[in-house]
Amino acid sequence: MAEIQGRPIHCLLDSECDRSVIGWRCVRSAKLNPSTYELFTANKAPLRVIGDLDIAFTVDGHPMEANITVSPDIEELLLGSDWLIGNLVSLEFRCRDHKDG
Repeated sequence: MAEIQGRPIHCLLDSECDRSVIGWRCVRSAKLNPSTYELFTANKAPLRVIGDLDIAFTVDGHPMEANITVSPDIEELLLGSDWLIGNLVSLEFRCRDHKDG
């Protein structure tokens, strides 16, 4: 979960997504900038784009920022590889039950 202007929002990390995206209903009152991005879902269907936006948000009280594209086709904040790389995020996946050998 994240918070934007004190309102909770589901936040997903998606390293396979090139561009960070947020649902329009989450930022309805924000002034959007024109977007030059064409976005597609994982199954190659087009994702409608209505603009871009710089946002400030928090995760567990930690302040963060992102430049994101706004779409009416999703309901949450999706932080893509652009945000992950720009913030030097390193993900490590490990299985607890994994035994060497």
